[in-house]
Amino acid sequence: MSAAFTPPATPVPDLFQPSLQDWAEQPAQAFEHWLAARGYRESSATVYRAMWRKWLRWTESHHRVLADWSAGDIAAFLDESGLTKLHRYRYARLIERVFHQLELLRTGTHNPASAAVQQKLAEGENDPTTFLSLAERAAIEASLEVEASGGAAANASAFKLARDRALVAVCHGAGLKVAQVQALLLRQVDAGLEAITIERPRGPSYQAPMLEAARPALAAWLAVRGHAEVPGERVFVADAGGRVMHAASVYRRVEAWLTALPELMHRSERLSPQTLRNGYTAALFDAGATPAEVGSALGLRDQTSAWRLRATYVEWQAAAHPDGRA
Repeated sequence: MSAAFTPPATPVPDLFQPSLQDWAEQPAQAFEHWLAARGYRESSATVYRAMWRKWLRWTESHHRVLADWSAGDIAAFLDESGLTKLHRYRYARLIERVFHQLELLRTGTHNPASAAVQQKLAEGENDPTTFLSLAERAAIEASLEVEASGGAAANASAFKLARDRALVAVCHGAGLKVAQVQALLLRQVDAGLEAITIERPRGPSYQAPMLEAARPALAAWLAVRGHAEVPGERVFVADAGGRVMHAASVYRRVEAWLTALPELMHRSERLSPQTLRNGYTAALFDAGATPAEVGSALGLRDQTSAWRLRATYVEWQAAAHPDGRA
């Protein structure tokens, strides 16, 4: 049985919000307050703290103060540290998040980590297509379970928890991409939650069957959303006021959910909405779907792509489980 899953806590106001001067003069202490304001679980906070200290040791040894940090510095640090692609990415994202906070203190603040990501300095060549094993998919589905009493709670923490669970649910259970999640409207969700209709600006729409295990999480979110009387038709919103959820936020919330799962910590590949889409593909093939059916569920315009995807999955299974066990 999978261990109980505790998602990242919703950020709460801290008694002390570090200023730009605090970040420049005492970056380690400022980071502690930044962690506290986000309410991370202690296990996650310990990892982030160690990552930040390692980065600070490098900058200090190279005489680089915060105002001088650059994308090149981040790339050099990642190269010298001999990190895997996944860990390179996580370091860049951590520094990027800190600078998002600094931008709130001073609009227009240069974000060296964002530049590193855009310039692909934080990653190597594209990784080959990977999937999720049956055990990994089961762990994700266990994390999506909704308590019987988890109805339409109105507080902000419950609102965001239900939303984030549903974000993972539609990516895992229907293979939605980030842009599709962001643009999803209520009318596109089947009344029985058996399928989601994906509308495209060019070309016909298609139906993505919803895996049964993912439906309760989406149903719970729709109940919370309705109770909060969120305006507008978007399924996923940033807050109860109906503010549009940025694509980057969708990505971050899904990533945070997945990286908190102990069963996925062994993976060296990046965990993202695309990981869940690949897992959805694997689930369909495992259930006996034909390449044509999988291609239809994924909205692939060229059916030969589905056959290639099937071959890739078979090869991945053989490499990941040479003994034939999933």
